[in-house]
Order: sequence, then C-alpha cells, then structure tokens
Amino acid sequence: MHTARRTLVGAVLTVLGVLGSLLVVPSPAQAYGTLTVKFAVVDTGNCARVRGNLPVTKVTGGCMLYDGFDDTYFKTDPGGVAVKIEMYDSNGMVAKVEFHPDDELLWIYDTRNDGDTVYVYVNSYWNNWIYGPFHAEGTDDVLDYEVVDLSFDEGVSLGIGVKDSENIYDPIFSESAVA
Repeated sequence: MHTARRTLVGAVLTVLGVLGSLLVVPSPAQAYGTLTVKFAVVDTGNCARVRGNLPVTKVTGGCMLYDGFDDTYFKTDPGGVAVKIEMYDSNGMVAKVEFHPDDELLWIYDTRNDGDTVYVYVNSYWNNWIYGPFHAEGTDDVLDYEVVDLSFDEGVSLGIGVKDSENIYDPIFSESAVA
C-alpha cells in the first residue's frame, strides 16, 4: 500500500509539474530593452495637443510636429485624432509611428540601421478586430518606412499599439486615435 501511494503521489506531482510548465510562458527577448517614448495625441480639427509631451504647431492646413528626420504634418480633419510616437535609446531615435486620420494612414519608421524594428498593431474598437503586425521592412538605409492604408470610416476609435517584436504581448507603448 505504501508503494502504491508513493507511485500515485509521484504521478500526481509529475502531472502538476507538466501543467505548471505549460502555464509558465517564457517572455520574448526585448531587442530594444528600455526605450524613452515621446508622443503627442493631436485633435486635427484645431491642432490642440490632447495628451503627450511633443510640441504641436498650427500651420496652414494642418498641424506640424518637428523631429530630426522628416517632421510630421497632420492635415486638418475635424473629428480626427492623430498620434505620433517617437522612441529613443541612449544613442538617439530608433523608430517613430504616426497615425494620420485625414486619409487613415499608418506610417511606421525605422530610423536606425540596427537590425531591429518595431511592430504596430491597430485595434478597431468598432469591430473589435486587431490588424497587424505592421512594420518597416528594414534595409541598410538609415531611414526606412512603411505606409499602411487602413481605410476606416470617419469617427472610428482605434488603439495604436507599438511592440518590440511580432508578439502582441511585448509592448513598448500604446495610445488612442480617431479616424
């Protein structure tokens, strides 16, 4: 009886160990590690910065947000809410992501030839679908970018999630926008 109990206890512990190992999901490697994020959420009807720390300048026909690469211009779009996200490590900007509500375009920039990129997912709160991952293909160029035509209806609320890998659970930053 003692041997049967030990065998049963051993079998139960083995099963629990296997189940426990299935529950522990390894985290993906953080290619970029810790990044400093600067961002702006912009009401493109009046160029007001809704949230964030990037300066917004009202210009003819839209809003300008300056950076060290190609700057960002959001066209006037009443009811639209734009997003610009810049990511930096200790050596400078590594990537930026922009959502332009006027034509529902998502711009993803890889601003450094470092063998890595960011991945962007778009969550449509209207239909609860997640689109992506989208990313710049990456080249030997210092600046590479990808433009994605999302073609959402006016007024659709979106979540823009930037990830460090294709894994949706590897977040860098996320923010809300309106098409």
